[in-house]
Amino acid sequence: MKVDLLRTQYSENFARAERLREALVEQLTKLLDQGQIALGVPIESRVKAWTSIEEKLERKSLVLDDITALSDLIGIRVILLFRADLEAVEKLIAKTFDILSSEDTAKRLGEAQFGYQSQHYVLRLPKPWLHVPSMADLGDLQVEVQVRTLAQHIWAAASHKLQYKHEASVPPPLRRTISRVSALLETVDLEFDRVLAERNDYRETGIPATSGSEPLNVDLLASLLADRFPPANRMDDEDYETLLSDLKHLSVDTVDKLKRILDKNRDHALEDERNQVASRQENSDYSGTTKRRIESGVYYAHVGLTRAALRAEFGDKADKIFLERLSKTGKGIVSHRVSGRT
Repeated sequence: MKVDLLRTQYSENFARAERLREALVEQLTKLLDQGQIALGVPIESRVKAWTSIEEKLERKSLVLDDITALSDLIGIRVILLFRADLEAVEKLIAKTFDILSSEDTAKRLGEAQFGYQSQHYVLRLPKPWLHVPSMADLGDLQVEVQVRTLAQHIWAAASHKLQYKHEASVPPPLRRTISRVSALLETVDLEFDRVLAERNDYRETGIPATSGSEPLNVDLLASLLADRFPPANRMDDEDYETLLSDLKHLSVDTVDKLKRILDKNRDHALEDERNQVASRQENSDYSGTTKRRIESGVYYAHVGLTRAALRAEFGDKADKIFLERLSKTGKGIVSHRVSGRT
């Protein structure tokens, strides 16, 4: 009888759980973007299927009086690119939500267990959020949020598929190999953090020391555009790598060469943007951008402003290179003048 009651409660609460899942994914995505925290893959989420709950009730003899007391009724998984961001995400979650419990799974691994590692948080919406009409009825639902790195996720997925969570579960001939894989994935996390630290050091000390004849690279390009163009235009996901390739096709391969072009054509690029903004405001056209950017007087990203300067400098030659690249990458002959990002 209790199972039947829980099944009824599940059906009655499913729509609420879906609303909370969607709302949290949206808010977490925005919070991570604002914190400039890099995701390894898009946020994963689900409302637990009833069949999984029923199986858990039977297999684990779970005692549950109300479906809303299930801590993982709603599950969200955040997979980060860098291990260094784990602490930042923990602080972000603690600052934003009401945490009911938290666990670092690595701390309960025994010596004979392999490296399935993840940060688990069970949380609820904070009380101020419940004043929003669309969220007012969601305060009793719990959400489990898992946070791990991409390397940790690869191991978790592989060990789950192979069912190799303990050394005793692994056939003796495979134990050294499995241990080596686990160690290599942990090394990947460490080396990614090393790359991130060295890149930050280069940006702080290496870039200021570069000369004008220095060959352009992605980080020099990003720094140079940030110096030349308004910060409001910058976007977090700008494609500096593709712009760098196009610049090389135009023989703009050093800091000084690009500086001269930007200094000469900066006003033209900004005038081009003002015309784009005026036109899109008049026609309520927000394709390739957002209404918010247009209303704030911004259309082009830094890469887009650079392309406007290159068109002013090279004319049809720049257009030809841009369009050839678009056709080769399968994006079609979509006008690069339309997309504020490019």
